[in-house]
Amino acid sequence: MILFFLYPFLLFFVVHGFDRNEIQIILISSVILGLYFFYLEKRLQFFKNRFRSFFVYSIILRCFALGSDPNFSDDIFRYLFDAKLILNGFSPYQLTPSEWILIQPLDSIELKEIFSKMNSPNYYTVYPIFLLFFYMIGSLLNLIFHSNFLGVQFVFLTIDVLNLYLIRRFYPKESNSFYWVYYANPLIIIEGISQMHPEILLVPWILLIVKTKNIWKRGLFLLFLTQLKINTVLFMFGVSKNRKKILYLAIGIVFFFILWKLTVFSNLETQGERGIGLFFHSFRFAGIFEPFFYYPFSFFGITYLSGLVSLVVCGVLLCFLFLNRTYMSLSIEKRMFLLYGLFLFFSPVIHPWYWIVFFILGMVSRISINLISYIIFLAFLSYLIYVSDIFFYIYWVLFLLGIGLYGSKEINHLRQTT
Repeated sequence: MILFFLYPFLLFFVVHGFDRNEIQIILISSVILGLYFFYLEKRLQFFKNRFRSFFVYSIILRCFALGSDPNFSDDIFRYLFDAKLILNGFSPYQLTPSEWILIQPLDSIELKEIFSKMNSPNYYTVYPIFLLFFYMIGSLLNLIFHSNFLGVQFVFLTIDVLNLYLIRRFYPKESNSFYWVYYANPLIIIEGISQMHPEILLVPWILLIVKTKNIWKRGLFLLFLTQLKINTVLFMFGVSKNRKKILYLAIGIVFFFILWKLTVFSNLETQGERGIGLFFHSFRFAGIFEPFFYYPFSFFGITYLSGLVSLVVCGVLLCFLFLNRTYMSLSIEKRMFLLYGLFLFFSPVIHPWYWIVFFILGMVSRISINLISYIIFLAFLSYLIYVSDIFFYIYWVLFLLGIGLYGSKEINHLRQTT
């Protein structure tokens, strides 16, 4: 019992004391959080059949992450800056923050502080209006709470409690070990609640897609999902076993992207140079397969193509899956899990919070707690890359070894059971 009592305090100390520039703190946090999560899962008999107590405990864990500063990531400052521009009647899509303040000097002390801490003042925003809506609500609540972040964290806590409820509602007869993957996952709590990353907003739509039988309702939920994050459009290849219906949905989704064209992609050239295009030719962080393209390309001075080539290969494999009968015969949750896993493997950028979607799909696909725990450890360990690029090689080798040795067993088990 004492270990369950200490877990929320462990999360509290990590979210308040983490420093991504300190090697010792990153190492200790990675190891302890991964092991603690793994060990407590073996002691869930403590809750026995008292699911209500378990549910309340998971909410308490999240509450201990409230009130913390964004020590892990500074992305929140861009979300807040864009949200406040909209609340003040300005569009965040026409100019970069640096260009914007030259035309409209910042009179607000709060906006000046946000701008000074932003990691992307010279880039165009890539965040859709539907996503920024949640940060707008959080910004208004920040004023009520007299806090810089508590309002946004409260919004994300509310959404995540809804996620907990939906998981129980859609999977009512599962064991506590099944729920533990999401309910007490330290990466979900820290990156989703404390650091306010938007992946946690994707979860309810993913659950609705998985549990809804009607293909057209799935398509509607997918439309909303793509308005939160553009890479979720890949789930289009998994929402149905009927290829013709998928093609009909694709037409609808393309039509729905008119909203993206009016906002994020209002200027395609600038987005390519200093917006979402950076993901293809400039940004690199903790990639898995992308380095296999990067290092050979470095001999020819074309490393900027590594991300693009990696994603093209990913696209080719997606098409192969789409045409593969075995893949199309899988359940929807396993199809979506494979799609997102494929994206992560070939993405040039894998921030720790990207794994939130992997975890929810891994949970409903019954992925082993051992693999989940190992990925939690590796995800937090990837913060070492902020200290020095040399740590990327350590992270990369550990990832390839761990996933290669253990993941092969999981993939073989998945193949045999389907």
